Amino acid sequence: MSETLYKVLDFSRPIGRQSFREVISELDGHSPSHKKSALSEGQLKTLIAAIFTYGLHYDEVPKEQRELLLKAILEDKQPLFDLSQTFGRHLMNNLGNSAKLQLEALKNIEYDFKRPLSNEPLVDFVEMELLDQTTSYRKWEYGRFSVVYMAAHLSKHVGWESMEKTVKEKKLFPEGYLKSLGKELENARYGLDAHEQLLLHLIVKAKLWPKKTTMADYLLAGSITQQHILGLSLRSEKLAKALVNAMERTPNINKRRGGPKL
Repeated sequence: MSETLYKVLDFSRPIGRQSFREVISELDGHSPSHKKSALSEGQLKTLIAAIFTYGLHYDEVPKEQRELLLKAILEDKQPLFDLSQTFGRHLMNNLGNSAKLQLEALKNIEYDFKRPLSNEPLVDFVEMELLDQTTSYRKWEYGRFSVVYMAAHLSKHVGWESMEKTVKEKKLFPEGYLKSLGKELENARYGLDAHEQLLLHLIVKAKLWPKKTTMADYLLAGSITQQHILGLSLRSEKLAKALVNAMERTPNINKRRGGPKL
């Protein structure tokens, strides 16, 4: 069986942060359909990031809700959609030479910003150069990026620094703490779905014990995020509060060693 060799994504390169709405504002002086013969690099990448995000998640949304999904992405209505758009921008920063030439050529094509999915050259580029790798050999990287992004998103509520200090000072065993946390998250008082419990558990594991977090963990996190990002975004405040309460109720004292290590 042949192996695919590739470079792990380099996230250190700077990316643009221009939103789709900001691009539309810039193009307001053009035709009613917001067509423009030549795009700046930033405008093009913003359009591609939006198409990428829709393409990554639309299969997980019922057909009758897909128009609302696209609208939410374009209007920045849900905070976690930025997760996938940001990952897409990093993918564009790591393209191979052939794909870079394609991207450069795409700047000279006329696009309809009001109907992003009608731009077939861009849709084809996104499918071939961005989505294919994200849903296959880079799925674990998407998962790893997701848990890092969501840990940062939850940091407004979760005291990660305090917990990291506790882990270090008390030398907490990950297997014991994570098992107790998992049981606590299952409690009906939090009203969490199974995939939400699992994702929060993975976020805590990756944040507090990154060396214990495996590629399989990241693959699972990537699958959950891809399938449930809309619901996760809608319930992000609830998830944050549930995690804070669950961590407060989880004992942070080591018990006798035993059982398999994580």
